Amino acid sequence: MLRRLAVGCSLMLVAAFALAPTAMAQEKVTGEFQLDWNSCWAAPGDEVPDWVGSVDFDGDVHDMVFFNLGDGRPPGQDLAEGSGGFIEIWAVYDGLDITYDDACVPQTYEGDLVMWGHDAGISHYDAKEYAMSGTVVEAFGDYADLAGSPVVMSGAFTTDDTGAPLTAPGVLEIG
Repeated sequence: MLRRLAVGCSLMLVAAFALAPTAMAQEKVTGEFQLDWNSCWAAPGDEVPDWVGSVDFDGDVHDMVFFNLGDGRPPGQDLAEGSGGFIEIWAVYDGLDITYDDACVPQTYEGDLVMWGHDAGISHYDAKEYAMSGTVVEAFGDYADLAGSPVVMSGAFTTDDTGAPLTAPGVLEIG
């Protein structure tokens, strides 16, 4: 009897440890973001963000930036007419301060990094919609357990009379 109790307790401990990561995993985190086109953006790269704005995680508002790195499509794979692919790095900050000189060279880029990641997506120009997916690469503080989580973002964008981008509100889902 004592032997069965010891084996039974051992099996319950193994089961508890096996299920612990699932029980401790954070549920999905959803945020709404508001982005404005950065008129200083000139070309793909990681020095000047193309989109700058904020993301609201259920009342917890942070700064958010996106850096376009390129067209994001495999070589030889054309997208549907009226669509464009992109790859980017995004980051969420607290207290982000970005300033530029007259030539649009960043002079300050300061703030506390909350999380960052990468994504790839498609913009549909006629519908003025976009969607992308990626990963949280690193996360800190209250969001530290989101590192490695999948990310999905989508929304719509507005343009001026010439077709130049203006705003890109959307939704971000992590997990």
